[in-house]
This record gives sequence, C-alpha cells and structure tokens, in this order.
Amino acid sequence: MAYSQAMKRLDWIPALALNSEPVDHQHQHLFEIYNSAVDYEDDLLDTEGVLGQLFDYAQFHFRDEEALMESVGYPPQALEAHKRLHRGFVQRLDTLQDAPAWELLDYIREWLLRHIMAEDSKIGRFMREQNRAGVE
Repeated sequence: MAYSQAMKRLDWIPALALNSEPVDHQHQHLFEIYNSAVDYEDDLLDTEGVLGQLFDYAQFHFRDEEALMESVGYPPQALEAHKRLHRGFVQRLDTLQDAPAWELLDYIREWLLRHIMAEDSKIGRFMREQNRAGVE
C-alpha cells in the first residue's frame, strides 16, 4: 500500500506564515520533504532517505529560526522553551528510527502542524508587535 493512501499530505496555507520570508520558505520546504516521503509507494529505503533529509533540514531550520528569535530580541525564557521543543522533536525522531514509516510520518505531520500553529505563530506575533512599537 502506498503511504499516500494512509497518510495525509501537508498543504501550506497563508495562515501558517510568520511573515519572515526565510522561515516561511523553510517551513514550506519541510512540508515538501514530508510530502515526498508520503508520496513514495512501497520503497522503504527511499522513504528512509527522505526522512533523513527531513531530519537534517529540520536541524538546519531550527538553527535559523532560533537565530532569528535572538536577533529580534525574543524573550530569553521563551526562546529557551522553544529550543527545548526543537531538541525534543529531534530526540523523538531518533527514538522512532526503527518504527514503521507510517508511525514516523504521523508523528512528523502532527508535530510540524502543531508546532507552527501554536509555537512559531508566537514568533510572528512578537515580530509584528515589535514593528508596531517601532522597535528595530
């Protein structure tokens, strides 16, 4: 059975945007990598390769996102909490290495959506508030 029959693709919608072009582009690329894993038919080896690519790209993205948060003066406690969420994601991916691909894909899908909507949206709000207050 194709993963795409069991798993849902991630579709980027404008409501997910933080209005930070680099971060939004990286989020969209994470969705693209995830979707390419979902689209694989029964080729587990290729799926694992795509999931490895997602793992590597997520770590690159997390570094960029955290650097952005620091550069805009994001509150230190909130930044540290956000970094812990990123580390937790990477650690959980590591523990799921031997899990069935569908389980790993399900975790990634749910985490990405929840994290962007609930946590990353806070970054966007903070940056908009800073802009309204005239803070550079």
